[in-house]
Amino acid sequence: MTHAILDNHTRTLMKSPVNPSSRLTRAGFTIIELLVVVAIIGILLSLVSVGLSQAGQAARQTAALSNLKQVGTAWMQYANQNDDRCMLGFVDEAAQAALRIRASDAAGDPVAPQFATTYPFRLLPFLNNDRTLMYDYIDEYEDISIIPPDVIASNPCFGYNAYYLGGWWTTVGGLPTMTFGQSPQNPVTRSTSQIGRTTEMVVFCASTPAEPGFVKSPNEFAVGSAWVVPHTLAQTPIWQASDGGTFQTIDATAALASAGDSGVGQVIASLLASNHAQHQVQLTQGGSGMDVLAAQSVPLRRIKNVVQTVRADLSTTTQGLRDLMDQRRWINAANHSTAGADYTHAP
Repeated sequence: MTHAILDNHTRTLMKSPVNPSSRLTRAGFTIIELLVVVAIIGILLSLVSVGLSQAGQAARQTAALSNLKQVGTAWMQYANQNDDRCMLGFVDEAAQAALRIRASDAAGDPVAPQFATTYPFRLLPFLNNDRTLMYDYIDEYEDISIIPPDVIASNPCFGYNAYYLGGWWTTVGGLPTMTFGQSPQNPVTRSTSQIGRTTEMVVFCASTPAEPGFVKSPNEFAVGSAWVVPHTLAQTPIWQASDGGTFQTIDATAALASAGDSGVGQVIASLLASNHAQHQVQLTQGGSGMDVLAAQSVPLRRIKNVVQTVRADLSTTTQGLRDLMDQRRWINAANHSTAGADYTHAP
């Protein structure tokens, strides 16, 4: 009986259809499954990469604000040791001699006057001559102690509000003279106690020298500048927040002909035609970038599309370009003018 059962079972197995590839199919993966797995891994890696990049930016942002805080504190210490006077923004060589300004390096040796025209060599002693606070963004020099004096003088990471705090000093007729100092409004602040809105007054911020044109993307390694200016310097437009509108020459007659019956277009074209001339029109919207209108040192969005700033109360923050297009953040006299945010003064 047992043999019969076994034989029948064997015969049943032999008669059952068997797919020789079925075992291989169950044990492996299809091409589609592999592609799905690879795609998922790629997505996860991209998410991790973005997360690490954002974490790195946040860390660098924190470090930049910490450095700014120390630079601002040194600026205040300078004022405290100089009868509350704001550190001068720029002093040419002859004015240095007339005003008896001397600068020394870390070893105590005199700094050549041409390197003391801007603030770094005059402020570094109040920072224990720690150059990393303002020059660690420069990768060109492995040893930060060997950075040339001209680079130290010209290219710190942060620019000083030099025209309106302490003043910009040159020599006129053999005498040291402050730019804008003879203006009827006298917009230059000479002492820290004169600053009205210390929580908003920009003292230092990330800055860079720029040529006319549109600047869009932040650049952590852009060359720094020793000073920075507001969007309007006296009565000269320097920069403005923009989505990339550029100057366009519009022929009045052509504009009028192409405007047709469109309401706004017809009005604009008519206004242009009334002057019988070509006109320069700039389209400005939003604030994803900056239009540089005149070669100068301007605020720099070094990290995360914002500008790192330290104010007169020594608080640090990040600000957008639109926010910085408020003259009250740069010029103390703007707080006492009816023009307020749109303040300008005689050149």
